[in-house]
Amino acid sequence: MGKGGMSQNKDGEGENMAAWLLGVNNLKIQPFNLPSLGPHDVRVAMKAVGICGSDVHYLKKMRCGDFIVKEPMVIGHECAGIIEEVGSEVKNLVAGDRVALEPGISCWRCNLCKGGSYNLCTEMKFFATPPIHGSLANKIVHPADLCFKLPENMSLEEGAMCEPLSVGVYACRRGNVGPEKNVLVIGAGPIGLVTMLAARAFGAPRVVIIDVDDQRLSVAKKLGADVVVKVSTNKEDIGAEVEMIRKAMGAEVDVSFDCVGFDKTMSTALTATTPGGKVCLVGMGHTEMSVPLTPAAAREVDIVGIFRYKNTWPLCIEFISCGKIDVKPLITHRFGFSEKEVQEAFETSARGGNAIKTTYYASGRTYKILGREPRPHDVRVAMKAVGICGSDVHYLKKMRCGDFIVKEPMVIGHECAGIIEEVGTEVKHLVAGDRVALEPGISCWRCNLCKEGSYNLCTEMRFFATPPIHGSLANKIVHPADLCFKLPDNVSLEEGAMCEPLSVGVYACRRGNVGPEKNVLVIGAGPIGLVTMLAARAFGAPRIVIVDVDDERLSVAKKLGANGVVKVSTDKQDIAAEVEKIHKAMGAEVNVSFDCVGFDKTMSTALTATNPGGKVCLVGMGHSEMNVPLTPAAAREVDIVGIFRYKNTWPLCIEFIRSGKIDVKPLITHRFGFSEKEVQEAFETSARGGNAIKVIELVHIAETETDIRTKNSVAESVSEIATLNHGLTAV
Repeated sequence: MGKGGMSQNKDGEGENMAAWLLGVNNLKIQPFNLPSLGPHDVRVAMKAVGICGSDVHYLKKMRCGDFIVKEPMVIGHECAGIIEEVGSEVKNLVAGDRVALEPGISCWRCNLCKGGSYNLCTEMKFFATPPIHGSLANKIVHPADLCFKLPENMSLEEGAMCEPLSVGVYACRRGNVGPEKNVLVIGAGPIGLVTMLAARAFGAPRVVIIDVDDQRLSVAKKLGADVVVKVSTNKEDIGAEVEMIRKAMGAEVDVSFDCVGFDKTMSTALTATTPGGKVCLVGMGHTEMSVPLTPAAAREVDIVGIFRYKNTWPLCIEFISCGKIDVKPLITHRFGFSEKEVQEAFETSARGGNAIKTTYYASGRTYKILGREPRPHDVRVAMKAVGICGSDVHYLKKMRCGDFIVKEPMVIGHECAGIIEEVGTEVKHLVAGDRVALEPGISCWRCNLCKEGSYNLCTEMRFFATPPIHGSLANKIVHPADLCFKLPDNVSLEEGAMCEPLSVGVYACRRGNVGPEKNVLVIGAGPIGLVTMLAARAFGAPRIVIVDVDDERLSVAKKLGANGVVKVSTDKQDIAAEVEKIHKAMGAEVNVSFDCVGFDKTMSTALTATNPGGKVCLVGMGHSEMNVPLTPAAAREVDIVGIFRYKNTWPLCIEFIRSGKIDVKPLITHRFGFSEKEVQEAFETSARGGNAIKVIELVHIAETETDIRTKNSVAESVSEIATLNHGLTAV
């Protein structure tokens, strides 16, 4: 887990031993203390650990790139082993399972992690990357979600090979390799070879690999390269060598992978790749390069980079287990785990020659409620503004919203903003007194959906006021700091609370690819329809038409900036005539439609009104099943996309409000205080509708309030405000 340390016990018998890098060419087997097993961790007995080029760099120079070894460090990161013990919350693994380990532990709090680019996390804790300890040890502790079970037909050696193979697999993803893409691989070292194998597994019809070394090219040919080409290190030879490459390919070079990263190799890739093709820089050789960028840009040859990998282990395991990739020929040397053998293994890997991959055989965030102190990455927030959502009203009136049922007293509310009172020890970007808007959903950051950037779809999401999770209509709450967004001076706390409903509209516009060339139809002029309209305008939509059954709502929509409004009925027989009205009001094609209601008729209207090749985004969750004209829409290539809540929207919402692109103040029609009477009145006002769009609770802390941190129950911590209805607490 990147933790642990050197034991002072010199005996070593029965202790956990590891390969410690102590200095240049100084590698010793010494005791290694393991950290305690966390609830989501596993303890793994290491069985196979590969030597990477970075390991050799650390041994020979005590550095690799910008990473410098300043104190003794356990080395190794390509690894597989057998589970010995699992944490209390681990459900997918048991003792005895054989696993391959992904070596990087991301923070899961930064925007990069939330966006699915966890490999770029600046707080990544990666095996054997100073000061984090590696995996060349008898045993290590690691997060369970980074341990992938191996099928019976895969060896532990092959499991350890998933790490270097992941580089090739991720490179092929970045290069969009497929059955119509011919591939050039530059460099036949270990990474070039796994990239070649991955390209073949991704379906590349022809793969050519080039290198300066005959022996490496011979290995590449045996592993399945269609053709190999020997090249020089002289840049003057590029023209002639590109001709050789094209002749060897017998077709266009669609994607080139530079697995070296020197001036000449990158220049070769840019020159050899066909117009409109792609070059992927995999090797990290030179920091600065002299390369023909302008000619490449004029041919629209795109350049993409890769850093390590993300979400690759399942595919690597599948490729190996099904036989699409055979990594066994890459493992050329094997050593045991004595000090002498470890040193010999590193020297063998450093010499190169016929050594490709050297392997060792080694033996033997939780939701917080009121009354709790902030943990290291949490903050305590004094709530100042909390909006009432339709889901809150559903819970109050029916004790359920969709499939979510309130079975015990629950704090309500999720649209909120407040002022920081206290920050955890690891919080660096917020201080007491900061005004913040809160994103209400806490994801697990362990599942594949979270890792891929779709944290809004996490099945373990803990969302404010979604049973059994408590909400935010309280004096104070504790929340993760990375879900609290600082408000600029010109954005009020009320506007901060409005970031939550606005996020639905912003995310819908992202899913609908709204822009300056997309005319938008919004169906439903309720709060979500209105924020979707405002978001569409901010995204640059030139014309927006909104439809509804209610004159008052349409009047509000018109005042808020709709180009046209159309009153419609609830009768499906009126769709054709109403679509004609919509087209007339738009005065152009409907490129994107947002159904913010979710009924048979509204969705049918959206599908019928949208132009061929357009998009319909289902935002409202009205009916589970609908009778809609799907086949005619499909025949016109009208795509349908759905949205669930939002992801990574708060910064953009705040910017839209700060810059004046969106004004949410007209949406706030009613304000109430935080007495029991006012809370009840606020909910009744919101439930009645009428001229109420958004109702805001203004929460104020009484000066005589006692220290609520000593209280245990939610009701106690807010002066025992009573149950509103059917045991549903709104405090």
